[in-house]
Amino acid sequence: MTTIHDYGLRNLLAETSSAFSQLFTVNAETTRKFETGDYFTIFATGSKRVKSILGIEREILILGNTYSDQQVRSLRFARKLITESEGRLESTLCIIVHQDPRGNSKLKRWGRENGLAVIPVYTASGILPRGQELERLLSYEFFTQDPFDVTGPVANDAQFFGRRTEAQELARKLQYGHIRSCFGIRKIGKTSILHRVLAEIKDNYDAVTVFVDCQRDDVFSLDPGGLLNSITQSLLSLRATGAAYIEVDASPSKKGISEASKKLHAALLEFEVPVIIAFDEVDYITPSNASSPQWRTGFVEFWRNIRAAYHAAARNDRKVSLLISGVSSRWFSVESVDGVENAALAFIPEEYLSPLPRGAANAMIKNIGGMAGLRFEERALDAVSAYCSDMPFWIRKACSFIHSQIETSIRPITLREDTIKSLLETYGREEGAALAMVALQHLFRVYPELKDPSLSLIGDNIHLSPIMLRTLSRYGIVTATGAVSGTMMRMALTMLAQDTSATVEKDNPSSEEKAHLSEWAEELAGISYRRNLMERSLRAIVINFLRSQSLSVKDGPPAKTSVLAAVPEKRKAELEPFNVDTIAEKLYWLELVAIINKNWQLFERIFGDRTAFNENAAIVNERPDAHAKHLEGSDVAMHRRALQWLEDRLARV
Repeated sequence: MTTIHDYGLRNLLAETSSAFSQLFTVNAETTRKFETGDYFTIFATGSKRVKSILGIEREILILGNTYSDQQVRSLRFARKLITESEGRLESTLCIIVHQDPRGNSKLKRWGRENGLAVIPVYTASGILPRGQELERLLSYEFFTQDPFDVTGPVANDAQFFGRRTEAQELARKLQYGHIRSCFGIRKIGKTSILHRVLAEIKDNYDAVTVFVDCQRDDVFSLDPGGLLNSITQSLLSLRATGAAYIEVDASPSKKGISEASKKLHAALLEFEVPVIIAFDEVDYITPSNASSPQWRTGFVEFWRNIRAAYHAAARNDRKVSLLISGVSSRWFSVESVDGVENAALAFIPEEYLSPLPRGAANAMIKNIGGMAGLRFEERALDAVSAYCSDMPFWIRKACSFIHSQIETSIRPITLREDTIKSLLETYGREEGAALAMVALQHLFRVYPELKDPSLSLIGDNIHLSPIMLRTLSRYGIVTATGAVSGTMMRMALTMLAQDTSATVEKDNPSSEEKAHLSEWAEELAGISYRRNLMERSLRAIVINFLRSQSLSVKDGPPAKTSVLAAVPEKRKAELEPFNVDTIAEKLYWLELVAIINKNWQLFERIFGDRTAFNENAAIVNERPDAHAKHLEGSDVAMHRRALQWLEDRLARV
């Protein structure tokens, strides 16, 4: 029996096939059911132009449904079809036709989470655009999504770069009673690889796993006996239900640690298959966590009993494996804690998750960038990876910034090294250095012994022991040769050193420094502040006026064209890849002045006298605040007058 839904789906299939046939060759089409949903599928080959725009070579999947509320199963179905095609379909791109008013953003987000660039096509009426209009729609939806913007851990093959073999090998070793660790700086990918390892174990091995997320308040607020008891109760729950995986159920216990340890021994003996206990964010149950003082005294106690349970299981032919993930390896490498012999020393190995190999870092940028129409020259790939110290999260954030700055209408575009370096400099000042500094601050908080050696790297005379250099290299702070690993890392270290120095100076100001705030210095600060405010206003006014002209004049040039027409050819080539807002931020003062003069008919009603405008703009351009020279009173008065003249006219807008 044919339902109304079936009729609507077939109609949408026919409409989609007709609309897309102007840009694609339709090779196969059908309707299929997946889970509880009905879909149509089309396999299509793009025209030469479409292939160039989307950067594709294989057939592309066009998936569609008539539901008014899209579900994530659409992405699961798309991924299934692509996998089953065995290379026939593009592996990182698909088109989804839908009728959900909020579906575009949902489908793009779910696509990113599944390593798939989704081009959503929304149609409320069931009628699709055709020809150039459809091409513009596909290009816009494809190039405006940000595939680099991934929050949280990643585990699927399409997003898991450079660590796949490492995760598989780690999962294999955990089947044989091994103890493994995964230390590293914040956002290096520890949780991602931990999740990948656990997924490998679930899918490929016969084992049971207890996952202990130590950052949970209810976990790190336990005392050592309580945590041992919680692990035991979780193991018993696995035994009773026959399940293979559980997250620890944190439950305080009044039982002493001796009794809790005995019960853990007994629980481990009940399993014929390997038992894996995985600790994530382990720093929260070490003496580094000042908010939970019980772990200052209980750290050694806890690990002594874990070690005893591990050895007891081995004596009884039971396989128990431990996986420890966290930032600081400090408490697993010291001989004693508050005078008590450290039971974790030589029990938990010092193993680190270091930055990506350069080839894997470049492959990640190249692969993900292709989903947004961004292609990188080889030297440009190296520039990004080197700038970000080959840290995967830092690379994603930098590339997300680059994506936001590149004009959509000119994609696909191949980015050169000089363009990338310019953008990276801006990113470093605005976001990158602060991001790296947060990571280092966290590292130094949980591993304070690394701070002074790390800060010494920005000096001229570096004398660090081989052991310290090896540790800093494992954390990605230095390269194997002892050099600072990247520009972001160096900027962060410099900022931290300046903060440390400023704190010392603030606590011990000299009489000379107290007298330094002279009248002329205050004048310079005032001039600089007023000039910066006025320059920001002028940038906004110039762009807005040019945009207004573009909209009001039929066939008028776009704002970006008008801006580039006023700058020299060499500079034009440098600015061409960027969108007009980014270009505005990159314009020098004299370039702003040149644009105004080039389009004087637009700005005459603001400034009135062209000669006066250029004279005052020239005075402001001298930047007295940027020169270490004495200012005469007449100089200050002249700059004040020039600034006031320009400010008065901008205030009229």
